[in-house]
Amino acid sequence: MYFSDQTLIKKLALVLVLKLAILLAIWWVFVRQQSVAVDASVVAAQLLQPAVDSTQGTNK
Repeated sequence: MYFSDQTLIKKLALVLVLKLAILLAIWWVFVRQQSVAVDASVVAAQLLQPAVDSTQGTNK
């Protein structure tokens, strides 16, 4: 490996580490405490509905 290849690899590794740190910080600030309340009976009702005919409303 040439010296320029090694410096490129070091720079790319640094950029990737910084990007990961920034993404982690954004997640920590904005997403970490978010939650969604899920009611089991509502989910069951949604999943157990009869399938909707996708050809409904088309002229065949």
